[in-house]
Order: sequence, then structure tokens, then C-alpha cells
Amino acid sequence: MDEARGGNGNGRVSVPRYTPATGIDSTESRLHPAKVNGSRSGLMQRLAGKLHGVPSYVPEESYFRAADDGTAPDPEHSVQLVASVDLPTRFGDFVLYGFHEAGSGAEHTAIVRGDVSGAIDCPVRLHSECHTGDVWGSLRCDCRDQLEAAIEYVAGRECGAVVYLRQEGRGIGLLNKIKAYHLQDLGLDTVEANEFLGYPAEARDYGVAARILQLLGIRSAALLTNNPDKIEKLTAAGVRVTRRIALAIPSNPHNAFYMETKKSKMGHLL
Repeated sequence: MDEARGGNGNGRVSVPRYTPATGIDSTESRLHPAKVNGSRSGLMQRLAGKLHGVPSYVPEESYFRAADDGTAPDPEHSVQLVASVDLPTRFGDFVLYGFHEAGSGAEHTAIVRGDVSGAIDCPVRLHSECHTGDVWGSLRCDCRDQLEAAIEYVAGRECGAVVYLRQEGRGIGLLNKIKAYHLQDLGLDTVEANEFLGYPAEARDYGVAARILQLLGIRSAALLTNNPDKIEKLTAAGVRVTRRIALAIPSNPHNAFYMETKKSKMGHLL
């Protein structure tokens, strides 16, 4: 099965078609052998008859996987573009792309403005998931503010992308992040809390992000970030970063100490 590697003439990265010709067709006999009966077959035929075109997505059983021993796939098969769809948002109109990471099974997304295939100096935001900020609107960090500022920036440009990476809590996971917050309430800063739990201050990996940018066809990125470490790691992963676009986010009484710690201990340019 071939992966999408470029535009298809309309500014959209191609996804394999869900047909026997591509070798990724999903038959009921392979997916759910116990369900193959007249009723189920009739339902599938009836639903297929309502479609206005041929679906273009990768069925779940065709996702790239790690080996049985847990060995990660080679870089070429580490991340897979699975599906895309038009996504109108309150910030503007984008195309939403969904990616599957073979090693961890994580599902990442990117929203793209315009035609980024072959783009040079393309505005890009790599945003690591922040459940507490992005979903609940927590004031303990500036994550949601950075995300929304980046989306607004990209929405106002001819082209650009915001990649949403499922690596919560600077890579330590959501539950450990909640524990870290509790430790911060007891007197530690954000770096010390991670270390108390046995994790580094920064555990994120941008190899997956580099592969996603490659699949989108972005040749070089103008990175929306305040974090020099992100630029260094993305560059080390093979992405050409042309420049940094600062995200000016004011602090609030709940995150002032956190942001000062990011500046003094982690080198963020705030």
C-alpha cells in the first residue's frame, strides 16, 4: 500500500482509496466473520448505495503496526496518513488530517490551511496535547492560549498547519500530569514535580511530528513556538526550520510562577 506523499491538484494531500484496487479494502469476512450473514450484508450494501462517491481512507486493520515483539517500525512506516476531511471552525475553514502512529498506537491530527504540499517557510505549530488547558480551560498553563493564537495566525495566512500531538504533560501522560499539579500545590515547581515522579522535565519526542510534516509535503517550517528545545529537536529529526514565530501570551495569577519556571529553568523565550 502506498502512502500519500503530495498534493492531488486541489491543495489536499491524497489518502488511499477504500477499494479492492488499492489492496486496502475491508471486507466483513475479514473484520467480523461471525457477523457475515444476509442481514449484515444487506445493511452494508444499502449504506454503500447512499454514498455519493468512493471513500478515501485507510481501514483500521491496514494501519501500520509495531512488530509482535514491540519493535518499532522503520521510519518510513512509523506514521500513517489515515483520513482527511473538510473542517469548518470558528477560526476559519481547514482540512483536518488524521494520522496513526505505529509504535504507540497514538492518533494525531493536523489542521491545514491552503496548499502546503511543497511549501517553504510554511507557518507550523506543533502543539502537544494539554487536556486540562485545551479541554477544561485551565488557567494553570498557557497551552490553550498558545493553541488558539496559533490557529488564528494560520487562519490568516495563505497556507499553514497546526499539528496536534498526543503527548500530554510534556510527555509524561495525563494522570502523571495531574499528580504533578498536586505536587506543585505542595510546593514544587513544574520541573521538580516531574523529577519527583521519576520523569525528566521534558520528555516529548518530535520524530513523529517530523514524519507528519513530511507526509503533508511541507519542505520547511516557520515554527510558532516559544520553546528553543522544540526547534532543536525538530531540526535533529530532519526538518528545516527557517525561523521562529513568537507567541506572545500574557500570564495570569494562576500560571505566573509556572511561566517564570519555564523561562528560568527550561529556556522558553517569554
